[in-house]
Amino acid sequence: MADGTLARVTDPDIDNTELEALECDLATIEAAMDRVDSGDLEGAESAMARLTDVESDATVQNPA
Repeated sequence: MADGTLARVTDPDIDNTELEALECDLATIEAAMDRVDSGDLEGAESAMARLTDVESDATVQNPA
């Protein structure tokens, strides 16, 4: 949409692949948060390492 408007939700041209990837990433983030809450920091880091940005092929990295 070049004019700055949003596509209608019922637009058949919308690809659900990106939405499904975001839902999967959200589930991974929630699982990592649960591991942090239980004190399993290594498990949380392992879960977060699976998150990737498909568009740029970038991975989540520690800022430290």
